[in-house]
Amino acid sequence: MTTIPVAYILLDDARLPDEEALIRALRVRHPELQWSRSTIASRADAGDPMFIRAGDQLMAILMIPAPMPFDQQLWQRASWLWPESVDAAGRHRAHLIVSPMGPAESNAELKALGFAENTRLATAFVGAVVAALAGVVAVVWRGNVGRSPEMWLEQSRSAFAPYPDQPFALWMEIVPYRSGKTIGAYTVGLSAFTGREIEFEVDGLDQHTVTARVAQLSAYLIGNGLDDGPKSGEVFEADSEIDHRVAVLHRNSRFNIGPVISFSSLDDRSGRIRTYPIIPAAIARNHPLLVMLGKVGLFDPAQAKNQIRLRPDHYESEVRIESFDQGLSQALSGMIATDVYAEADTNARRALESGDMASARSILQPWAEEVGLLQGAAKLALTLCDVFLFMPSPLRSP
Repeated sequence: MTTIPVAYILLDDARLPDEEALIRALRVRHPELQWSRSTIASRADAGDPMFIRAGDQLMAILMIPAPMPFDQQLWQRASWLWPESVDAAGRHRAHLIVSPMGPAESNAELKALGFAENTRLATAFVGAVVAALAGVVAVVWRGNVGRSPEMWLEQSRSAFAPYPDQPFALWMEIVPYRSGKTIGAYTVGLSAFTGREIEFEVDGLDQHTVTARVAQLSAYLIGNGLDDGPKSGEVFEADSEIDHRVAVLHRNSRFNIGPVISFSSLDDRSGRIRTYPIIPAAIARNHPLLVMLGKVGLFDPAQAKNQIRLRPDHYESEVRIESFDQGLSQALSGMIATDVYAEADTNARRALESGDMASARSILQPWAEEVGLLQGAAKLALTLCDVFLFMPSPLRSP
């Protein structure tokens, strides 16, 4: 997790703020800190950074006389909250890079700030730059959150406010999507604070309610930390707003956005969940180990341990991913590629021929347990989205 948050201030023309005007704006907006010129570095050239001291810390502004590369996904996400964002981004001709630089002096007693502290400092500073400089068209936070200058002017005043008043909407996006008939949402930027994004997909809620829930959860996690947040495996019981239970799971996102805290409906009242075999019938019928275990009653593809519950609308189709089944076959084949199994197989067949089912089961029991471990590992991996049984469906706008 990076400890240096960087902001980009998009301008209609290349310019730096007036240093005195910026310091005045900082002192008016955030009088709790001491703002002053830095005595460490002076600007010998127009292209050099500007340094401002914030208490014991140093802030830097670098002017780039060229626009940022256009990021379609960034501005598409921003348009949910700021419909004019794409047009605004297209107008900019230069940008400033703003970043904390650490302690202002080489003093062992001055410690570098953590990510959350640097975030608050940078947020206060960027807001003052926007206030002191004409021609700002947008602000991009850490390369993935685009906001209007008006939103920064207003919300950055609360840069140092405690939970629940911190301006978290400047630091992260909440992106709605549709999965079947369900409207969900995921976050972008929350992981910088918590190591995980949120993926929220609870049946029966409208977009406003979903967004509000995710915003409340995000603000809480930023203010209190992941350790005080919902635990993996926790279940929220039904309340007046949600008429069914909600399950929490710490896993990987099926949308490839990294680790998430997943919120989903635990109960399937709409018949959207189907049961699928982990080891499919084709492998069960043809693999020699499973055939042998089936003969002695130690493997049945219809047993609950071989089933997993999934929502078909999470996937492009119900065509199994070939590499998943190949991995299962290889793992099963590895179990019997030993002299120990060859001997056990021979002895088990002899026991069956003599009608001694109990002995045959006892001989093959260790391999049945290995298959059970494989099924359990596969179910856990599928549940955590470490692997997929089917190809995940793309995101769809609500």
